Amino acid sequence: MALGFADSCSSLPFIKLPGASLASDNVDDFAGVVGTYLPLSVYRWDYPRFDQHFFNHSGCVRLGDFTLLATSGAAIHGEVEQKCEGQLVLPYPAGINDFTNDFTIERRTYRFRSSCLFIPAARSRFQLNCSNCSGVIISFPPEILLPVAHAIAGPGFDPLPLQAALSRPAILNRQADPRRDRLHELLMQTMAYAEQCLAVGGSINPMLCLHDIINRLIVMLLLPDLLEPAMAAPLTSEPFPHQELISWLLAHLEKPITLSDMEERSHFCRRSLQYAFKQHFGCGPMQWLRQQRLSRARTLLEDPLCRLNLREVSQACGYLSQASFSRDFLARYGERPSRIQRRFRLSCGSRLGGGGLSSVHSTNVVFPEPLARQGSLEVTQLPVPEVVLASRARPVTP
Repeated sequence: MALGFADSCSSLPFIKLPGASLASDNVDDFAGVVGTYLPLSVYRWDYPRFDQHFFNHSGCVRLGDFTLLATSGAAIHGEVEQKCEGQLVLPYPAGINDFTNDFTIERRTYRFRSSCLFIPAARSRFQLNCSNCSGVIISFPPEILLPVAHAIAGPGFDPLPLQAALSRPAILNRQADPRRDRLHELLMQTMAYAEQCLAVGGSINPMLCLHDIINRLIVMLLLPDLLEPAMAAPLTSEPFPHQELISWLLAHLEKPITLSDMEERSHFCRRSLQYAFKQHFGCGPMQWLRQQRLSRARTLLEDPLCRLNLREVSQACGYLSQASFSRDFLARYGERPSRIQRRFRLSCGSRLGGGGLSSVHSTNVVFPEPLARQGSLEVTQLPVPEVVLASRARPVTP
């Protein structure tokens, strides 16, 4: 059992993360951890093996609307009551042969070893018997899942199956459904990646949208049929609102935009968006967005009156990393952004010496001066003719 405990400690997320790690050598202390970090009222929390020393290591992280509590330790018999949220319990056997979990909810017992258990937000009181308390508990308000499920399925989404799944306890069997097995692994990998981000930088880049990924994985664990093409509504005969979505994208190029944002804005699922953008622009929506960001960056770099440095240009075009911006820019235009900026500023100096700026082109991006000086750029997109909505890619000169 000691080997299994060591294995789970090294594999479960957040347990060894500075600032999130919570170690307990007393069963009452562990009960306090559960009652403090999860929306649960603890009525009974016992360690059934009086001949052995109690031990537990836990780690807790809050990510968006999700509370993620990883725990690994000795057996627990307890009784708790929900307050307001649902829970997804992901056990981690870690090679322990006698690993079992029994949860009794509304006089029905759910026994599981490696599959997930979903507990609805029913303010229910339940008993739990864990031979080894090892795994991750994800707590969340269930109402956040419905809009995400709608975005995944598209306009033809029927909320009744998900509402039914959210209303009752269920073991999400990994052995019976390989889709759930893969989703379970992806969920664990996403939390491990979140731990790496926190360990390296102390925070999680919002552009990674890890909370959105966790939301989607939980939705699909509850309703794996959403993964099937038949569940996604096909493109309707009505015209896709390209202009409205594109205008919004062009007006927010400096913001971290994801496919989820596009789904919510357009009310189309991502498969429909992928198809529509491919038909109209020959690339997916995220590739098109990257092209527009690089096009705006080139416009700024070629404007000799723009006094932004490369880091500020990259941020104004939605890049958090100047290195990523320079790499993408070089791949698209065959020239480094610093070289373009330097060339146009030099040409501007020569024109000034010759007596004028008549040949300097104007940009369609306005930066308010006070905000630009503060480094927090608000981009105002002026009206863009439809003809320039396609990529402004320039040919690469060999």
